[in-house]
Amino acid sequence: MLSEEHQQMMLAYLSGLGKGARFRSLQDLAALPSRDLLLLARKVNDAALGLFVQLLKCAGEHESLFQKLMGDHEEENRPLVDAFFERYFKAVLSCGDEPRNFNPLEVYLPPHTFDDLAFVQSRQPFFLRQRIDIINEYLDEIFEAGHSFRLDEHEKAWTYFWERVVSR
Repeated sequence: MLSEEHQQMMLAYLSGLGKGARFRSLQDLAALPSRDLLLLARKVNDAALGLFVQLLKCAGEHESLFQKLMGDHEEENRPLVDAFFERYFKAVLSCGDEPRNFNPLEVYLPPHTFDDLAFVQSRQPFFLRQRIDIINEYLDEIFEAGHSFRLDEHEKAWTYFWERVVSR
């Protein structure tokens, strides 16, 4: 079960993927037709697929969300359903030769959210709770440079990150 904080982070992430759609609650996702939910699922980064499915499964009163992900058993959705679950199996369930590295910052602080400074600022506590190697890896990916903040430099890493985001 995802915590409320993780649910809100996933909803914000999904909002950035949708065509101007803003998902503030699970009800907003439940309002989507099955096909639209499947098309949104296509855009979810492989690293976030497990959390995406958890979000849909924890929908409680909106149990139909996971059923929608299965295409509401409509024939026209079959290719989308098959493609999603094949991808999900490869990314989340399979034990390939290489272990899949998961960086939570990629999911909870994606670059497309950097224009919303209030959102980015609200993620500071989450950022600071990450291990420094996770932070360095994230900064390397986002800013395409080598970062080597030390174990005691979480605040320094956040300041660097914040200044880079604000200067965009």
